[in-house]
Amino acid sequence: MSEPIATSSLASMTGFGHGSVSLAERTLRVEIRTLNHRGLDLKIRTQDCQLGAEVESEISRLIRQDLSRGTVQVTIRGDSHSGRAGSLDLEGLKQLHADLIQTQNKLGCAGEVNLQTLAMFYSTNSCTSPTELTLNDWPLIKAGIDRALAGVQQMRQKEGSLLAKDLRLRLTALRLLSGQMRESSAGVPSRAARKLQDRLASLGRELPPVDPGRLAQEIAILVERYDVSEELVRLHAHFDQLESLLLEKQKDAPGRRLDFLAQEMFREVNTIGSKIQDSATLALVVEAKAELDKLREQAQNIE
Repeated sequence: MSEPIATSSLASMTGFGHGSVSLAERTLRVEIRTLNHRGLDLKIRTQDCQLGAEVESEISRLIRQDLSRGTVQVTIRGDSHSGRAGSLDLEGLKQLHADLIQTQNKLGCAGEVNLQTLAMFYSTNSCTSPTELTLNDWPLIKAGIDRALAGVQQMRQKEGSLLAKDLRLRLTALRLLSGQMRESSAGVPSRAARKLQDRLASLGRELPPVDPGRLAQEIAILVERYDVSEELVRLHAHFDQLESLLLEKQKDAPGRRLDFLAQEMFREVNTIGSKIQDSATLALVVEAKAELDKLREQAQNIE
């Protein structure tokens, strides 16, 4: 508990990054957005460019090396360096205007071939074929993706540190609650045994004599039934595993392990609640379940 939060290697599944590189007469702009998902759901989209099958395969391989969980959307745009300003083909516009007037006359259509009509046809006819990106372009494409991934990881690590801080607060609260459960449940077996003895004593005249050996056996069974020491030991072992997980330097989807640990802790707390019918202990069990629910919600946000 004394280690600084910054040592945590947790990363959230929410992030954004972008990168751009120059390629011939275009600028390739790469954007990567990530959101929560149980597994890895990768989508690759392009605008004003096309990816060869080998390039798309390389992009997928590169992303999967760096990210293990989340919905990942990769968008690659091929923007022209020249842009629209000063790029109008005046001779082409004159020819298009003449062709439209000639077509209008042949068809006998009424109306004026004005600038708006000309702009519409020019926009449609001036679209060039999207640039196809091949393996020859891969070094530059990879540079853009690497830059975008760096931005994604920076954001995910920052949010992961905040999640780790929240998880530590949950863990501290759970340790406190488990200690209180240990104290409140410690006297339950003996109180239950005394209650049984008092009950039998009050009914002494109405019941035949009770065999002392049989009574001792029943009391032993009763004490064992209310004993939750094993559950508390396992619960604290899970706490220690969670603490270690928050400090580990790893890449193997700690969110899944966190979710598993939360389920195991919930199982132990639930067993304690089913064994102990003491009101004070049950109130603590309810609080612990609430903290575990919050812990599991946060685990869903971690890669």
